[in-house]
Amino acid sequence: MELTHDVAVDAVYVRLSAKPRAGACELDERRILDVADDGSVTGVELLYVSNGVDVTGLPRADEIASLLEEHAIPAIHPSRP
Repeated sequence: MELTHDVAVDAVYVRLSAKPRAGACELDERRILDVADDGSVTGVELLYVSNGVDVTGLPRADEIASLLEEHAIPAIHPSRP
């Protein structure tokens, strides 16, 4: 898993797999999943990250949250108490 942070556009890309990207699935206006031909998620694009990232529903959400927090980006878990 690899994180790339583009501060200029307030975005993060988390690479989950080396498989080639075949398409994308928009979860909402701030979270986009890249998918391979077999339907597996290859990466996650996160927009407007400076105010925190909702990791609910993301694949490998706990791992992504830890990686974000290592880069001083708040991870939000709305379903957690």
